[in-house]
Amino acid sequence: MSTLHPSPIPAAAASVLDGDPRILIPLPEAAERLGISRWQAYKLARSGRLPTTRLGTRDLYVPAAVLRRIEQEGLPPEPEGSVVA
Repeated sequence: MSTLHPSPIPAAAASVLDGDPRILIPLPEAAERLGISRWQAYKLARSGRLPTTRLGTRDLYVPAAVLRRIEQEGLPPEPEGSVVA
């Protein structure tokens, strides 16, 4: 007689690196994953250093592939002579 072992139920994926199937990550969550404040994330998005896309009228999202790359390689350098206020 064989014994059936219950298969483990995978925990809900909480991040891109945990196998999260999402394509777009909300900007506040991306900021948390990067260890920066929301304010800093919005500032980086405004400057173009953190690529985002807008869904609806207000919500900004970071593509999951971009977030993976930034988590591994860091943010791209600031262009010379750029000033972000």
